[in-house]
Amino acid sequence: MRQLSSFDPRALVGRAAKLGGRLRPWRRRAPDTVTLPEDEDAGRERLRELAALLCELGSELLRAGERTAEVERTLHDIAARYGNRARCFVVPTGLFVRVGGGPDGRGGELDFAPVEGPDLRLDQVETLQSLVERLLAEELPFDDVRAALRAMRTQPERFSPAAAVFGYVLLTVGLGVIRHATVASVIGYAVLGAGVGVLRLFGDRLPAARSALPVVAAALVTAASLRWAGPVLHEQPTLLYIPPLIAFLPGAALTLGVIELATGAALSGIARLAGAVNVLLLLALGILVGTQILEQRRVGKPPSEALGAWAPWVGVLLLGFGFLLYFSAPPRVTGWLLAALLAERLVQSAASEVAGATFGAFTAGVLLPPMAAWIERRAHTPDQVVFLPCFWLLVPGAVGLTSVSEIIMEGASASALSSLVDTIVTVAAIALGVLVGAGLQRRPSLRLGEPVPASPFDPVVGAGLPEGEPGTAEGTGPEQEPTATAETGPVPEGGPGLDAGPGGPAGSG
Repeated sequence: MRQLSSFDPRALVGRAAKLGGRLRPWRRRAPDTVTLPEDEDAGRERLRELAALLCELGSELLRAGERTAEVERTLHDIAARYGNRARCFVVPTGLFVRVGGGPDGRGGELDFAPVEGPDLRLDQVETLQSLVERLLAEELPFDDVRAALRAMRTQPERFSPAAAVFGYVLLTVGLGVIRHATVASVIGYAVLGAGVGVLRLFGDRLPAARSALPVVAAALVTAASLRWAGPVLHEQPTLLYIPPLIAFLPGAALTLGVIELATGAALSGIARLAGAVNVLLLLALGILVGTQILEQRRVGKPPSEALGAWAPWVGVLLLGFGFLLYFSAPPRVTGWLLAALLAERLVQSAASEVAGATFGAFTAGVLLPPMAAWIERRAHTPDQVVFLPCFWLLVPGAVGLTSVSEIIMEGASASALSSLVDTIVTVAAIALGVLVGAGLQRRPSLRLGEPVPASPFDPVVGAGLPEGEPGTAEGTGPEQEPTATAETGPVPEGGPGLDAGPGGPAGSG
């Protein structure tokens, strides 16, 4: 008789479990399976909402004329206020934002938003900047921020359409008087400015015609100047058709593009410069079309005498009032805006007398960032309300349009090339001055401290916790969020708290 082997119950149970696993593959696995935390989906959804919100906010900041590095810095600070890291890729036409993840950029949630629509008015810029200040100070609910952005977009214009057209007339006369001031030319500026103001009023309500509006406006203004400037006003047409196109002149875009290039944002700088050159070419094409429609009439009488040395200063004041009406600036900043324009004009004129026009443009650029920051603190108004009018006062766009139109109509003559070179030098001088002026001031920014390390005594799934309850084992729970600290004053590089960086439109992002 064969001897029976010893009976082993544990081996028998193991073999039965293996056989059951082969026959029933859908059977539930052993209870050592890691259980995901219940709030992980909620955390991911919060990151998605924050990324989408930052994209939407960044798109509006770009429409407000902010520099791309400044937009990136603002979004980084707001994300830090919400306790998350943010990595941004910002260009003038759109932006990517990744929220969450580690310092190496991996993980988190990514979103994208294009920049669509016209530039914001000054009253909308003020509302947007007020919202940004609130976001930097406290965590606002996402729904409240979206509602505030929707209200900002639909915010009605502060002044009536008639007041806006009158403001455009003041802009035209102000720029024209700064360049060439006679009684007859002032009348021509006012009439042509009213026509272009009405044309822009209808063009803003027809988005499909917005791209063709510069060509149409330049052609009509040029044709009217050629027809009536000589026999009626006794002025040269070339002196009249540039100021009415003031709203199309890309002086700020040219200067910001050079600033972007100087600070290392090559893609953004090239994009801004390409857009500015495109606008100049469209305006020059319209001027060329206008010269083909009508021939220049002869000047019947000698031009009238120029107004006194006081005329350019009156033009500066008219330019300021025109900005207030046409761009819906808050009336409470009227005095500050006029004072800033007069200060820029005074500094530019004095420096030009000392060392030439290029040094005057550079000096005016140096003054602009600290003056705008000081007015922002005193008047509680965004610095863009001061920046945009002062950029227009320096008018590199008007000089650039004159040179480009001369090259198109007359060829590469010596005067046209000289004017173009002067434009490039002036733009570079203004940009360099703005960078130097921005370096003279410091603005704090939020930084994230190091993540709080997990305690070795935290409970782990499978170690005493019932199955189905969330655990905090490494790699299974939500990642440790870094902490944002808010200290007053600068701290060493790499530490928590506030890190001081250059501010203004030339600040580092």
